[in-house]
Amino acid sequence: MSYTSSWNKIVAQYNKNLSAKEEIIQTSWELLFSTIFDYSDFEIVSQFSVKMGVETKRADILIKKDNTDLFVVELKRHTLHEGQEQLFSYLNQLKMDLGILVCDNLYIYDYDFTQKENSYSVLEIPFEQDNSNGTKFVELFSKENFDKLKIKDFIKESNSKKESEKNIRNELSAALITNLLKNHFSEKYPKIDVDKILDEYDISVTKKSEMQTTISSASPVSNYVYSATSYSGNKDSTQFMVNGNPTVGKGKTVYATVKLYVDSHNGISLVELQNAFPDSLGKPGFGKMIRRVEDVTRNEWSGSRFSKHPILLADGTKITVSTQWNPDNMHNFIEGVQRLGIHVEPIQ
Repeated sequence: MSYTSSWNKIVAQYNKNLSAKEEIIQTSWELLFSTIFDYSDFEIVSQFSVKMGVETKRADILIKKDNTDLFVVELKRHTLHEGQEQLFSYLNQLKMDLGILVCDNLYIYDYDFTQKENSYSVLEIPFEQDNSNGTKFVELFSKENFDKLKIKDFIKESNSKKESEKNIRNELSAALITNLLKNHFSEKYPKIDVDKILDEYDISVTKKSEMQTTISSASPVSNYVYSATSYSGNKDSTQFMVNGNPTVGKGKTVYATVKLYVDSHNGISLVELQNAFPDSLGKPGFGKMIRRVEDVTRNEWSGSRFSKHPILLADGTKITVSTQWNPDNMHNFIEGVQRLGIHVEPIQ
């Protein structure tokens, strides 16, 4: 099995266990470290005892090789981001510098236990199919390939690449393109002529996703009206499209619409996103649209009232989207997002 196929298997298992109890998640990851990463039962230490002052706590998983401790794995419910401080406490006590946290995403930590205050580098890997960093994670953490220095370099290089991409996006602008064109043409033509010609053009920089939204919003709205009258039987199986792309059922369609808007509005804040998608879009019905992950109550999580796949905003805020959609409030949602230039329609 290739490293990519192995990562995709991990993602499938992760999605299967989204609402599972921690003991099920524990058993699942122990099996993954055995079957995919090829560690033996002796090398996968479950509920490893760690002395913490007068208390004894248990790290979820400790991975060993040739009687050497390699890394600690802390496992949490997949729907929330937590467990970092707990992982750090284990690394401090065990004098170890490599840890993995599994929760809403997978986090690899290069931790410096010699410092009084937490000092670390971290790489976040979303549980997404064919994720290149996920593939590399499987390769580097497999027993036969394990090399601590290569893992540390992987974290450093991945974060450097991410920072470079962020800087390029921030610097890319119409002004930059205009200056580059001026410099290019001024080498061959008089500057006054170059300025005159360029002033005749409206130069802009638009992301492809924003262009798709604009083009699709210009399409005529379907005459098909999705409402309670189109609902029959005990289950509504209507399929949808967002800007011409199939998105399956109601909940996934709403999620895809919000994700599209976030991706096409770099740096959008939670307040701005909630203004774009107000709670009124979820009515009549549940009446809640977008929430911070930490603001969702235990009852709402257990009732699967919000998506268990958080969306990450540029400032680090993790938001989740309502899953409570019926023909009435879905019709309301479809009409509401037209003002955003997003075209949602049922597949007839």
